[in-house]
Amino acid sequence: MLRSEEAGHFVQELPSPAERAEALVEPLVPKPQLLIVGGGHVGQAVAWQASVVGFEIVVLDDRPEFTRPELFPEGTTTLCGEVVDAVAKFSSGDDIFVVLVTRGHQHDAAALAACLRKPTAYLGMIGSRRKVVLVRKEFIESGRATAEEFDRVYAPIGLDIGAVTVPEIATSIVAQLITVRRKGAATRMPCS
Repeated sequence: MLRSEEAGHFVQELPSPAERAEALVEPLVPKPQLLIVGGGHVGQAVAWQASVVGFEIVVLDDRPEFTRPELFPEGTTTLCGEVVDAVAKFSSGDDIFVVLVTRGHQHDAAALAACLRKPTAYLGMIGSRRKVVLVRKEFIESGRATAEEFDRVYAPIGLDIGAVTVPEIATSIVAQLITVRRKGAATRMPCS
């Protein structure tokens, strides 16, 4: 019970049959942190949906117009700066989730290179199946990643729900984040 993230009622029997202690347990567990690299339409939609399901949101973009606080939920940390440097300095760990949804293939690949070898709970990159195959091939052939390192990347990002619109794409991404967070079977979209 004490290792759970769930609230609950806890009863402990004491040595004397007439004695027992009862407590209502409300665990204080830090929110997992979601680093969204790319503050465009998909990044904004992911931020809103992920904040509702309990993620602490950090948005990083190199364009000031896409890091304005009013674009994101209250409490979001927005950082404007060179993406690769900022991602490289970002902390890593079992409670860090990273979503790469920048404005283009080159930016996603650069951000991916900066965080690929960092331990995170989740690392996902947006893109078509074709783009993912090309990026994977380029990373492996150039020595920027082994096949095993690249295989930990959720790409194409999100669960395969047939998403077409930005809100649907964000829903598929956040659903995958929840699945990984709760240790479910986060199926990946096929690359071919």
